[in-house]
Amino acid sequence: MREYTPEYETFRDDAMAVLSGAAVTIAVAGFWAKPVFMGPIALLVALFAYLLTPKSKGGTLVAVIVITLLALVGRWLSGYAVA
Repeated sequence: MREYTPEYETFRDDAMAVLSGAAVTIAVAGFWAKPVFMGPIALLVALFAYLLTPKSKGGTLVAVIVITLLALVGRWLSGYAVA
């Protein structure tokens, strides 16, 4: 039987926060890089964080999808090639 240590929970919460922040950062980088490539990478990182957190509601996944769509639309409206 494992011992419960409160330090383990804070490390897990910190790790999930870092993964979620990294996913959003990668998605935002799609505004300057190619959103077609950055979006799926950010989505994979967000999905990894979502699967590791049992109580997650998927807010980071939704944020990454919305940011990626905004980056794609911004690219399309500005006239640059998306791919």
